[in-house]
Amino acid sequence: MDRISRLPDDVICHILSFLPTKHAVATSILSSRWINLWSFLSVIDLDDTLYFNPSRRHPNSPLFVNFLDRLLSHNQSQTITNFKLHIHDSHGHTLSRINRLIHNVVTKHVVEIDLGIFFSFHTDDDCLKIPNSGSLKVVKIRCEDGLKMPAFAGCFPGLRVFDVKVSLVKSGDELLTNLFPRLPALEKLCLVGDLTDCSGEIYVNVGGVGLKRLELELNIDNYDDCDAMVVIDAPRLEYLRLQDGFMASYMVKNKPAISEVRLDVGEYDEEFVEFLEEVGHVRLPRFNELLQGLVNAKFISVAASTLKVVFSQRWNLPVLPSLTKLELDVHTSSWMLLLYWLESCPNLTVLSLIIKEKPIDDLDMLEELELTGPDAVPLCLLSRVKEIEITRLGRVDEEEMLKYLLDNAKVLDKFTVNSRMYIKDGILQ
Repeated sequence: MDRISRLPDDVICHILSFLPTKHAVATSILSSRWINLWSFLSVIDLDDTLYFNPSRRHPNSPLFVNFLDRLLSHNQSQTITNFKLHIHDSHGHTLSRINRLIHNVVTKHVVEIDLGIFFSFHTDDDCLKIPNSGSLKVVKIRCEDGLKMPAFAGCFPGLRVFDVKVSLVKSGDELLTNLFPRLPALEKLCLVGDLTDCSGEIYVNVGGVGLKRLELELNIDNYDDCDAMVVIDAPRLEYLRLQDGFMASYMVKNKPAISEVRLDVGEYDEEFVEFLEEVGHVRLPRFNELLQGLVNAKFISVAASTLKVVFSQRWNLPVLPSLTKLELDVHTSSWMLLLYWLESCPNLTVLSLIIKEKPIDDLDMLEELELTGPDAVPLCLLSRVKEIEITRLGRVDEEEMLKYLLDNAKVLDKFTVNSRMYIKDGILQ
């Protein structure tokens, strides 16, 4: 008998847990010593791409379905700590069948669930369903359909990480408005919501007493027919990332002292700008309302599209007294927009600029902005900013921006440039 075979069963099972479950089960052919060890695995890692059929160029679904049924029916472990199931082909699968698998796994005190359903059940009106669990700590889901989870006090007392990409239209109010405030242990929430085929308004209520990290991304294909209202109530929030292409409504309660905020909201293209002209009375105040809830943030990063759409509508920004670091994606043709941000940051000490290539379809719209800087140099640039970092510098038309910053940053201690230029054969390119 080899040395590994002499190890105790629990040690061998622990070693097998680092393998995809298909390969762990294959060790049963080694000897009679190994024949049933796979049935005691507490970590299950299943991916139908491991059952690839070269002749058909996609997974062999019948073989995978049979293996999945046999594996779970023979599992003798009292606890399944980690359950991962990734499916890329719909043949042989239904949501009701997958939900039965999830239910069986939850009854074995599962700690972490990782589900990837990379197709849509177009003929199935059901959703993925995860029953309440006292042991579940991590939920990771990628699915084109909806997700339903119970939302009552004590439904998931230990859930710490919720990382999900699903259809919000199909998921319903339990997930969107009731669940998150009832998760007392939740620390990280990452929600990518698909709003395809949405009509009317969607309400999203996120937060929690212990939530520290929130990433929310809303994807939409018809912003003229759909809108989203988001309430964020997380007094201990440390990191916030918001992304959408239609300027959703965000209300941040309690004005938390967030360490890092990243904003990529709205879309600067001709269609969206024309849309804003029609609904300006509703959408125009939204960015300011969002910033009002972020007045205690210490670091804010703003995408180029958000920067331009804000000033295309001549919005005035609120004062951000706690902001000490600002990161802006800027196009050289619209660099003066950053000066208006500086006017709203009286205590700014670090300015980071990421130079972006100017999209060709922006040319006409940028000319219409008739960009001019403020009448006076922003006070923080004169007396507060000690560090400036510029990434991807390297164009002649950036000279004006550089000259302005270096002439007016009177207390500057550090100036860092990460250039697009490079040296070839001893010559600066």
